[in-house]
Amino acid sequence: MTSYERDSMFIKHSSLTLRIAMNGRILPDKIENSHLDEANQAQQQGIPVAQEVIYDFFLNLTKITTPETVLMEFEQLFFCGYATDSSEVVNAVYAIILNNNEEDFKNTLKRVCYILVNNWHLGRQDKYIQELIRVLSNVKINSHTLSRSLNRLQIWIVNFVKSDDYQELKLYALPNKSNNLGDWSHRYASYLLVPQYLNSENPLEQRELARNLSKRLKEKFKFELAMYTVRCDSPTLKEDKPTLKKNLNPTIFGDVVIRLIKNIVAKDILFGYENYAHIFTQQTKDLKYRDFKQNLNKYLIFSVKHEQFLTILNTTLSEKINSLYESYNQEILNVDLLLRTCRKLISFLTTEDRREPSLLFILLLNQESPLTLAITLLKIILICKYVRSHLEICLAQLIRYYENYPEQECQWFIHFLETFNIVLAIYTENVQYNLVKVRDSDHQSIIDLNAYRIFPQLKGIEMRGADLSGTDLRHNNLSDADLRGANLSSADLTQANLSLAKLGRANLSSAMLNTAQLSVADLNSADLSGASLKNADLRRANLRQASLSGASLIAAKLHSANLQHANLNSATLCSADLNCSDLSETNLIGANLSDADLRRSNLSNANLTDANLSGANLSDANLNGANLNGANLNRANLNRANLSNTNLSHADLSRVDLSNVNLSNANLSYACVRHVNLKGANLEQSNFSGANLFGSNLNYANIKNTLFGKNSGLSEGIKFNLESRGAIFENSSGIK
Repeated sequence: MTSYERDSMFIKHSSLTLRIAMNGRILPDKIENSHLDEANQAQQQGIPVAQEVIYDFFLNLTKITTPETVLMEFEQLFFCGYATDSSEVVNAVYAIILNNNEEDFKNTLKRVCYILVNNWHLGRQDKYIQELIRVLSNVKINSHTLSRSLNRLQIWIVNFVKSDDYQELKLYALPNKSNNLGDWSHRYASYLLVPQYLNSENPLEQRELARNLSKRLKEKFKFELAMYTVRCDSPTLKEDKPTLKKNLNPTIFGDVVIRLIKNIVAKDILFGYENYAHIFTQQTKDLKYRDFKQNLNKYLIFSVKHEQFLTILNTTLSEKINSLYESYNQEILNVDLLLRTCRKLISFLTTEDRREPSLLFILLLNQESPLTLAITLLKIILICKYVRSHLEICLAQLIRYYENYPEQECQWFIHFLETFNIVLAIYTENVQYNLVKVRDSDHQSIIDLNAYRIFPQLKGIEMRGADLSGTDLRHNNLSDADLRGANLSSADLTQANLSLAKLGRANLSSAMLNTAQLSVADLNSADLSGASLKNADLRRANLRQASLSGASLIAAKLHSANLQHANLNSATLCSADLNCSDLSETNLIGANLSDADLRRSNLSNANLTDANLSGANLSDANLNGANLNGANLNRANLNRANLSNTNLSHADLSRVDLSNVNLSNANLSYACVRHVNLKGANLEQSNFSGANLFGSNLNYANIKNTLFGKNSGLSEGIKFNLESRGAIFENSSGIK
């Protein structure tokens, strides 16, 4: 009897067993009728076709349903062998199972995972990535499963969780806060991700995600280091240091990192690494390869003051360099030879077999000089920038090697990684660290670091997609920064300068932006829900389609700002300056605009249902087609405002001056219009049914075909006068 026939028999005669999924859920009845016949047909069509069916199933699922539902379908399909509404995808899974090639299954499962991870990451739903990891980690083999197909499926899932592929997947489920990571190696995920995106055998979704996440992590570290340096080395902000030490320092060194940065910058002032690298490149470009290698030895030992370190470089490393590619010794140096030589150098100094640390790496770090090794590696990158990815791969391999050891036993290696991270952050193209003397030194012959302060200069910061959630960025100058798509949720940007910054689609939810400078900033489609923007300067800012639901904009300056189609549901804009702003088709339901300046603003077709506009200045504002149902306009100034076609049903307009206002075709049914000045207003064809107009002034108003309710609060004499001018009054039997 074949395996296929046994599976068919088990499914036919063991319905109760098959009703019990691995998590104890009851399977649907249709699983009792085997999918094996259909799977056999799918198998004949080819495994790639079956895989595409599975990929398309989950791609479509992420678009049309919730992450919770997607996780449920994932668990059902890969753990239990069924899907809620698709027999085709079940047949595809069984086709792969019947083919009995675990590698095909692993690749299928892996790509599905990255399809989900990629979609959730783009949608800022990272908690579901963590949930996916949890679901996979909890899988167990169910000994009660009689079907060989389901048993094989379970075994393969368990094997996947034990594989390196699963360890790579776990990197995407890391918490946002660096001080809450799991294994110590996860601090260096930016390196661990490099082999993933350089491996052409990995799924495209994994490679793109790894590249983007690695870049964001590097940018985040570089940015946070600069911000920490600015604040921690400032004598005016000493009171913040305890908080900074705990929350903002991206390194493990504490305040000692400031002195380390000063030391690195001071070395560069003395030796000029970038300038020396440029000179070396120019002087050796036409040399024979043998002569280049001799000069390379001198270049690498330049500025090395540590005697034992220097001895190792002059002996062991020098011998290795001289023996490189000897058959090319008489040839002129070219780009290919330079690249190959620098790659070899990096391997000598890190790992030669791609598994264990090299002898040189151990010897050099045993000299307790991690900075010297970091500078040596930097020198190699400075003469051949194309080898940086190779260096990062080697570091990733060393991290994987040492992560099997307890953190306490790896402190010397961790200190090297931290130092190297700082060296790379300092030698980047958009952050320049400067030493500035702030007092006279007691030592004239050497640089007294205590007499200097370190100033990072941010040059047109490129932080697209960076994760800066919860970061303290108070008082920082981020003008003209590119922060499109960045995550700044719950960040403190109080008094920060973000004028001209690019913040399109950025996540600023619950951020603190009080008194921040955001003039002419691009916040198109940004998420500012729950953010605090009290007294913020948003003049001429682009907030089109931005989400400001529940945001606090008390006394904010929004003069000439673009808020078209923005969501300001329940936002607080008391005393805000919205003069000449564009709020057309904006959602202002329940918003508090009391005492706001809305002169000459465009509120056409805006939704102001239940909004509070008491005391607001709306003179010359355009409210054509706006919905003000239930709005409070008590004491508001509507002088010369355009309210034609406006819905003011149930609105409170008591004591409002509406003289000469255009209210033609407006709906004021059941509105409170007591003691309102409507002198000279255009009320043609407007609806005052059920409205209370007690004490209102309707002299010279255009009331042609205007509808008034029977109990309008108007005297009989006034009613008679209004009817003679073309008004229509309801009576008990309907409209007159």
